[in-house]
Amino acid sequence: MKELFSNPKLGFLVLAALFLVAALAWQGGREAPAPWTAPGPWASPLSPDQAVVTWWGEEVEGTVEYGPATTYEGTGVLPYRARGEGNELGRATLAGLTPGTRYAYRVRLGQAVSPVCYFTVPPEEFRPFTFLVYGDSRTNYDLHALVAERMAEETAEFVVHTGDLIESPTQREWREFFSTGSPLFRAMSFLCIIGNHERNSRTYYELFSLPAGGGRAGEQWWSLNWGEVLLVGLDSNLQYLKLTGLREETDWLREVLAQDARYKFVFFHHPLYSSDAHYGGNESLGTIWAPIFQEAGVTAVFVGHCHNYEHVIKDGVQYFITGGGGAPLYPLSEERIEGSVLGIEDTLHYLRVTVAEDGARVEMIPVARVEGGQVIPLPPEPMETVELAPIPVPTAP
Repeated sequence: MKELFSNPKLGFLVLAALFLVAALAWQGGREAPAPWTAPGPWASPLSPDQAVVTWWGEEVEGTVEYGPATTYEGTGVLPYRARGEGNELGRATLAGLTPGTRYAYRVRLGQAVSPVCYFTVPPEEFRPFTFLVYGDSRTNYDLHALVAERMAEETAEFVVHTGDLIESPTQREWREFFSTGSPLFRAMSFLCIIGNHERNSRTYYELFSLPAGGGRAGEQWWSLNWGEVLLVGLDSNLQYLKLTGLREETDWLREVLAQDARYKFVFFHHPLYSSDAHYGGNESLGTIWAPIFQEAGVTAVFVGHCHNYEHVIKDGVQYFITGGGGAPLYPLSEERIEGSVLGIEDTLHYLRVTVAEDGARVEMIPVARVEGGQVIPLPPEPMETVELAPIPVPTAP
């Protein structure tokens, strides 16, 4: 130490170095991000060049930092910024995106910074891709967490929830849903349709930005083209639609499904046909919609509401009931309806849909079996695999 101070030049350099280290430590501590406790964020694609990021935070405006996932993974940099609007519920529209691109993003709320999340926007032309489908995550949010964690491990571009996200549209229920589903919502784009437990509440329409369609907020029913694949989300809640709403939605549905597409996938909540012991399907709605599906050559229909899994083929249309997202599981009737191919009870699950140029594959992926209050994890080996053909290309007369 004496030698240090006997050499003024050396002493100055050492003191300067110590000061610099202290300053950096203070600066780093001052700017260290606060823990992220807000529900979300989640991102929904609206078109090939636009998506909306939403979060539930404190009463401060947030900023979304984003960029192509390849850029972030190669450099750690998120080069673009979008200012969010709103107070407790924030929302930022990201425009000018590159079609078919996977993006990384995070949200800053004051000192709080979210984990890095991902979303994908639709391509303009066909390319192979995978998406996931699940439904009925309400009530047992600990079980929803198991399903969401397993789904988050998939390499998929988006997930569609077929309704009954929550038990009732209260703030506590929504926070439980977003908290337990956070690994999934941060891993890929999120789309949903409304179930009966959402009760057509204003909160549902505030929380989710969905592709253009019709009905309440222009999002009660919606459609989105994922390249040459048509995705259609419907509202099957007749008690809220009433006759006028159902007529408007059905006219819109007929027009949307008339467009050409390599595949057409339709999503809504209530099954038209089901062997569920409590529900049994809504065949009156089936007399209206099923002929439209058949005429349009719909590839597959995905629904929920019945808390089990069932694959039904009716008039050549493939129907998949997926209600294994966490809600109390229900039995199927011993006598299955006509057209029932397979039914599976007591199993938390989701569907993986792999879309290729020459065919699509639907796989029922189990997560856990629920028996006598015990939850028994299951390996992710498909319990059913269904191959679907593309829609034939019309030939010129």
